Amino acid sequence: MPEPLATWTWRLERVRSGRTVLTRAQAATARADLVSDRSAHPGEYEGYDDEYAAALDELEVLSRQANRSDDLLSVLAADRRRAEREGVAGDPPVATHGVGRARASLAGEHDRVPKGLPDALDQWVHRLIRYRAGVKVISPLEAARAEIRLRNEADLNPAAYRTGIAAGYYGRVIRELGEIATAERPGRRDVGSRVRGLGDVLV
Repeated sequence: MPEPLATWTWRLERVRSGRTVLTRAQAATARADLVSDRSAHPGEYEGYDDEYAAALDELEVLSRQANRSDDLLSVLAADRRRAEREGVAGDPPVATHGVGRARASLAGEHDRVPKGLPDALDQWVHRLIRYRAGVKVISPLEAARAEIRLRNEADLNPAAYRTGIAAGYYGRVIRELGEIATAERPGRRDVGSRVRGLGDVLV
């Protein structure tokens, strides 16, 4: 595989898994570089048509991201900082009243979530279960950033997010995050009173 194509195939895999990010400008430049390199060395790209087309398609998606301050780069950076804070502080404690019942109820709902969902989607399915139970606080800003990140990842990998069993969970997570993102009060916890639990999406 030509070195530029191999490099961008590897980097795009890391973007899909959330291990790295590309800005609009970087994606546009990378796409132009690949087109230019193939034009200059067509023989080296023989037999790699599928990989080349896939890389161009993904870079095109990234290059058309909405030009806003909380783009994917900002979202992922914020997610990393939040994960680091939570790793130190842990989750807010559950009130002692009814702890046994709450834990049993949450465990059952967590267990109903199927295995094999994309990592980012699976993470937010479980976070929203805890949010509705009052164990987790999610601010409107955090929800908006999560929604942006999930939409970007679904655009990059629609087969994983918008088909099969994942599609139902993706749609529900996006709707719930949208409700939280537009809430007037940070940390509002009344979403669960209006929608079914994520664990019941396909039950």
